[in-house]
Amino acid sequence: MAHEEPPPFTFEPRTGRPLGLLTALCLLLIGGVYAGYGIGCTVIDGNDDAPAAYVAGDSIGLAAIGGTLAAVVGWLTWSLLVDRYPRSLGQLHAPGVLLPAAAGGLWLAVIELGVTGWYAGAAAIGAAAGALTLLLAVAAAARRHRRWRLELDLIAHGTPVAATVVESGLDPDDFEEASNVITTAVFRFTGVDGTVYRVRRGVIIPASAPLVEGQRTVIWYDPARPTDDRLMVIGIQHALRWNVPVPRVRTDRPAVPS
Repeated sequence: MAHEEPPPFTFEPRTGRPLGLLTALCLLLIGGVYAGYGIGCTVIDGNDDAPAAYVAGDSIGLAAIGGTLAAVVGWLTWSLLVDRYPRSLGQLHAPGVLLPAAAGGLWLAVIELGVTGWYAGAAAIGAAAGALTLLLAVAAAARRHRRWRLELDLIAHGTPVAATVVESGLDPDDFEEASNVITTAVFRFTGVDGTVYRVRRGVIIPASAPLVEGQRTVIWYDPARPTDDRLMVIGIQHALRWNVPVPRVRTDRPAVPS
């Protein structure tokens, strides 16, 4: 019985949302400052460490609640949009912005109420933790960008061969519970020496572009080191990882990404 072969895997890159990311950053910054200030004033007053005449009124409560809500909305917005920019931004940027902002708000409360001790220490620790998180976020982005450049070089100079999805890693009801599925897919390709190889790769598969067993793609690899996973690029994974079109083999010149 003849079986129709699945069409090649296609992936439409998600469009950028710079205004949404800017809004998320503003919410994280402003919300963090207000939350840190409002919560700081409330805690200081609740511990009877504020001046005797000071009472944390409704405005302080509104600052704490409103700032916290703004920060939460900003963080959620960032987490939903940041994956559109995998080479330059990451999830760690959100706490890297929020923690120093909250520490700044707490420091304002410390100065206004004239307290010292562990309140000032907590503000300093929060600022330091935020700075460290932001440094880690920048380092992670730089590492991803280096990997992106390496994959472009491998595509440009590696040997392209046809590959087939032999295991998608998906269950029939996966997309009923989530719009993206993190799984491990298995690809098979035949090297230029005739040897058949199988490669396992972790992928994040969106509902708009599910993998199907039998789909074909391209793998670029080094024939001299065919089992070196670091010197191998799988077209499907490259597209999903970097939010770019699936690279194809060009017939008029060496393979380059679309």
